[in-house]
Amino acid sequence: MVSTDLGIALLKKKNTSLPLENWIAYRFGLVAARQGKFVAPMYASRHNLTVPAWRSLAVIARYQPLTATRLATLTSSDAFKVTRAIELLVRRELIRRDVDKDDRRRASLSLTAKGRRVYTDIEKYMVRVERELASALDANELATLRQSLDKLDRQFETRIKIHGWERFLKDT
Repeated sequence: MVSTDLGIALLKKKNTSLPLENWIAYRFGLVAARQGKFVAPMYASRHNLTVPAWRSLAVIARYQPLTATRLATLTSSDAFKVTRAIELLVRRELIRRDVDKDDRRRASLSLTAKGRRVYTDIEKYMVRVERELASALDANELATLRQSLDKLDRQFETRIKIHGWERFLKDT
């Protein structure tokens, strides 16, 4: 693995190759995939939920009431996955879909009592896993990681995404 200082120097040089293990998205993707593979069997076996359904349930629990469009944004999922997750959660009576009286094309999503119980059961498990993962970092490192994630998210939204992918081909 390339050292941090060398990795930063390579990032700042134009037209320089960067080893895959120093790509931010690759590293975050690996950690997220490993954690996902570890936790998914729990909510699949205990509650018969898919990854998109669990992710949607968790986001609804945090931000309810919300629309399907907002759910897709907050889960970074495409409309098809969100629609299927919503259908599964409604069918299982874990969420409620209330049609907007002013605009019948819109619906508000929120947890049912049953959905709250399922969410709480999974949340307890997820918090334990999260604590164990975070225990590798001291309090300052954890605070720095959270601040860094906020900065990366803002950078992506305000400096990268708004320009579109085509802009980045011009520099190659």
